[in-house]
Amino acid sequence: VEGPIDDECLFVVDFAILKTAVRKYVDLMDHRVLLPTENPKLAFRTEGTATLVDYFGEPTYRFPTRDCAMLPVRNTTAEMLAEWVGEQVIRDLAEAGATITALELEVEESFGQSATWSRRLG
Repeated sequence: VEGPIDDECLFVVDFAILKTAVRKYVDLMDHRVLLPTENPKLAFRTEGTATLVDYFGEPTYRFPTRDCAMLPVRNTTAEMLAEWVGEQVIRDLAEAGATITALELEVEESFGQSATWSRRLG
């Protein structure tokens, strides 16, 4: 994060607030099937306790709904996830009263495979 140092607390943002904001999205996705709800090639439906996914109307994939994370992204690539999480964290920090001027966020799929997203504000 970048931003002005608060005169009272002497830091840009309290790391406890930052960690809480990031952890919410990590916990949402961790050990789940990530499904991109904005992908025009996919159709989703619920059948009992299962979420079914059709790809261009072809083979249906069935997952336990409790194991799915329905994400408002076009694809679940590290790049798209980094952007989505970054935008959510910016919003959450603003709601918590943090004043930041930039955020950089990295999503690591596995060791050595990651995507970094950044945004300057204002």
